[in-house]
Amino acid sequence: MKLLINLCSYDGISTHYCGVGTIIKRYIKSIIKYCNNNNIHFDLNLYTSESFEYTLGYNADLENYHLKLPNTNLFKVSNGSNGETNFGTLDNWKTLSMNTAKLINKLDFSKYDKIITLAHDTPYCDLIKIIQRKDNHKIIWIPHSTVKIHGYSSDKKKSNYDLKKRYEYEQSAINFINQNSCFYLGACGKYIGKHMLQEYKLKPEKLLYILNGEILDEEEIRKFDKECEELFDEIKNYNELIISFGRAEKYKNLESTMYLGKEMNIKTVVIAQSYYKGQPIIEEYNKIAIENNTKLFVDVPFSLPHYILRNFNNNIILLVPSNKEIMGLVVNEVRKLNRENILIVANNIDGLKEQINDTVDGLLVDLDNIKETSVKIKKYFNNDKMKNMNNESQKTLKEKYDFYINFSNFMDSLLDINGVDL
Repeated sequence: MKLLINLCSYDGISTHYCGVGTIIKRYIKSIIKYCNNNNIHFDLNLYTSESFEYTLGYNADLENYHLKLPNTNLFKVSNGSNGETNFGTLDNWKTLSMNTAKLINKLDFSKYDKIITLAHDTPYCDLIKIIQRKDNHKIIWIPHSTVKIHGYSSDKKKSNYDLKKRYEYEQSAINFINQNSCFYLGACGKYIGKHMLQEYKLKPEKLLYILNGEILDEEEIRKFDKECEELFDEIKNYNELIISFGRAEKYKNLESTMYLGKEMNIKTVVIAQSYYKGQPIIEEYNKIAIENNTKLFVDVPFSLPHYILRNFNNNIILLVPSNKEIMGLVVNEVRKLNRENILIVANNIDGLKEQINDTVDGLLVDLDNIKETSVKIKKYFNNDKMKNMNNESQKTLKEKYDFYINFSNFMDSLLDINGVDL
């Protein structure tokens, strides 16, 4: 079989600044491994928003790594912002989709037995409508956010689109998928799948699952620089630690971690990554951090949270406080570390509660009630119970969140391997 895969994403190819970028890196590794394991002759085309040294999250090492992959081409495509934003606005999405489609539509599809296009997240809603269509071409839109869950992104100082327009844009993609053969929606978790069925009226036969997870048979390589070591020196002697980290978005609810730390009288670290200098929410974080005696790190190396989790030897509460989350990656990233001194705690919402069996392989809490949350955590924040939870976490990780297995099953269905067909 000769296979062409077009993978489209605004992050994870030449930039890396959010969870979408993290999972895209796993997609790329899994594509190559899957094709090699199944003796498939393949070409892989990577399409991403154009980026430069000043672009948020630009990573020259990552870009060069992808440029050197076998049978792989990388295309940096204009979204009209000249590298100012990766995600952008409705106008940027339309421009990015149009320019990406122009490149894909120039390809000679007759050279391939099968073609798969994986279009990730809202910036590529229009792409699926204007891309070249053939009987041997399957197109999957994989949302990592929707306006009905997240509202809008904070990656620009001013947004020139409103929520209604974004909803119409997303709904038009679902309508197109529903009405046309060879088009599907890929859901990265059960929560987002149900959400698309109920809120956007996706037809059930158009829904495919490809659950996010970890690549378990290899160690994820992370670079830790001198700054990570220096920042870690500031906290390494804490007796205990509560830690949360994420993008500076209101829905990430990072301030709840600060309130919980004060309530539990445990040293607390919050790591926030801003979208631009002077982002108002950072000033709010600074004020709350001072009031609650929280160590707040802003715009530090992307790898600092993992450096802390790997090297802090006393007990840790890893808190995922988000008020909205389709399928957060943090829970399974921490499970993969397999450390008995880390208690995984998450707000009992959305795609977080589908990942945790409460009091078995982690804790689910209601962060609207800090006092009750504190009482519950204290019951389980001890060596014996944390060891048991970690053991159960390892079972959950292997049984449900081995990303290569999830990806392989997804590809088997697309390619009709082992008699599985859509």
